Amino acid sequence: MAIRRILVAVDGSKPSMDASIQAIDIAKRYDAELIALYVVSPDIRYNYLEDVITPRLPRALKDVMMIAIQKGERHVDKVKQKASEKNVKVKTDVVIGISSVVKEIIEYAEKNRVDMIVIGSRGLSGIKKMLLGSVASGVLIYSHCPVLITK
Repeated sequence: MAIRRILVAVDGSKPSMDASIQAIDIAKRYDAELIALYVVSPDIRYNYLEDVITPRLPRALKDVMMIAIQKGERHVDKVKQKASEKNVKVKTDVVIGISSVVKEIIEYAEKNRVDMIVIGSRGLSGIKKMLLGSVASGVLIYSHCPVLITK
């Protein structure tokens, strides 16, 4: 199997940033294209809007989405910087999740004909006692291609 396109999903957590280092090394080894992807969680309204008054909700939601997108751009830019240090070209993308983070990663990988997905074992929502996070587990189950889960 030829590895020509690698997707690394990041969320800013240490495991996801460690996964990006692994993905960069693999991309360099195989002279593959690297894609760093950040998915804005569809649950964002629950994570950030706890104190918002109902009449302000539409504007507050828009503001929160912009903040989340900017946060995602910072995370994928970190991957881009690390990749450039190793002379690996990387495409970065931030997408807004509609249904679930897992589904967005899987559909993005299929649409972009990714040959391998690299993901951290647990992300920001990971519970320390869990061996494998729900996003990593879901990506592993539903992926059309090999998945490397890093710890």
